[in-house]
Amino acid sequence: MSKLILGLVSLLSLTVVRYCVAGGVDLSWQTSASAMDTRSTILSTVESPGTDYSVDSVVTAKITHDEWFGNVTVMGENLLSSDSTDDFNAYLLVPEVYWQPEIDFLETQYDLTLGKQRLDWGVGYGYRPLDIFKNYHRNPLGIQVDEGVGIVNLSYFDGDGQWSLVATDESWATDSLDDDDIPNQHGIGIRHYTLVNGTEYQGILYFDQIRQDTVGGSVVKVLDPAWEMHSSFVYSKRDISYQLRSFNEEVGMGACNDVYQFLLGFNWADTQGVNIIGEYWYDSRSWDHKRWATAFNRVQTLREKLGKTGLVQSYSNGLENTNMVRHNIMLHLSLNADQNQWLMGVKPTLDLLISPSDGGLVVTQWLSYSIFDSGSFDIQMQLAARSCTGLDSSVYANIPDRHRFIFNIKGSF
Repeated sequence: MSKLILGLVSLLSLTVVRYCVAGGVDLSWQTSASAMDTRSTILSTVESPGTDYSVDSVVTAKITHDEWFGNVTVMGENLLSSDSTDDFNAYLLVPEVYWQPEIDFLETQYDLTLGKQRLDWGVGYGYRPLDIFKNYHRNPLGIQVDEGVGIVNLSYFDGDGQWSLVATDESWATDSLDDDDIPNQHGIGIRHYTLVNGTEYQGILYFDQIRQDTVGGSVVKVLDPAWEMHSSFVYSKRDISYQLRSFNEEVGMGACNDVYQFLLGFNWADTQGVNIIGEYWYDSRSWDHKRWATAFNRVQTLREKLGKTGLVQSYSNGLENTNMVRHNIMLHLSLNADQNQWLMGVKPTLDLLISPSDGGLVVTQWLSYSIFDSGSFDIQMQLAARSCTGLDSSVYANIPDRHRFIFNIKGSF
């Protein structure tokens, strides 16, 4: 009961802020109840396979005042939990707070951004290679709070497009402090964006102490009212990821050289609300099929013949890389049923993430329903499910979280 009271107090506090702070304040909230079906796999031994459940909640205030912008989030984890050892945790986060004035210098107008901001230049639905300042998980099932990085960004428009000079510091994000093995990124770069004959072009040059030299770009082309094509790429001189080492060494963070990432996709939509997205992307930092096969063979030998369970557990770190596998195919299908009066407010969505190299498959389904929407106030209900399956020897079939079910209720005012 005390957890629920704390959640209500948090909501009430941010509601008071809405009416007390000068400028504009928009509030949003979300409560997620999740159930997870776990299993033992080649990579991980689950002591008590079965279904675990938990309830989390978050309230976010988006504040604008003159040239200042910010997000303040109150998050409560494990309001309810099937695991008695999971303590209730409450957090106050500031995902974004930045100053964005216009500056006139030598008869040229510049836009300045100074503070903590989520800067998103990526192109793509399932994955965005150009999220080079901080990786963000795409299309989460439950609650996800995305923090920005420390940033100084100076940009201006000329006759051809926008030029930006940016410096970033990842240590401003509190979640960057969770893993001591991953250093925080500090860098500086330049970006140019232009629109030519209906085609968007973007080019980025960036240098930091982790990737060193990074070159990236994207192209987005609208072919007609129904079809769009998009692509993006990134090359880095080096990067870090979980590396497969010698037989008797634990899997840990290590450097990789000449890193390539690229994505190619299409987006098709019709007037009846049907939307189809298809994408392929490649990430050279991830383990290929041969490395995963080596990892599986080593794990079986270490567990069955040598009994080195601690060493075995380290091989599951391969699942923590940004992409679990090197080659990825995403198929997305959604329907906006507002065209049908019987299905007004209902939006079904299906995502298929395919690993073509080993036959792995992740199936994600959403069913969203708009309960109420007045323009200034809305409530939405959502059911979601994700299943990790495929061939027995595939990576996705060996993820400990076999099924996950989510019930979300969220709104804004």
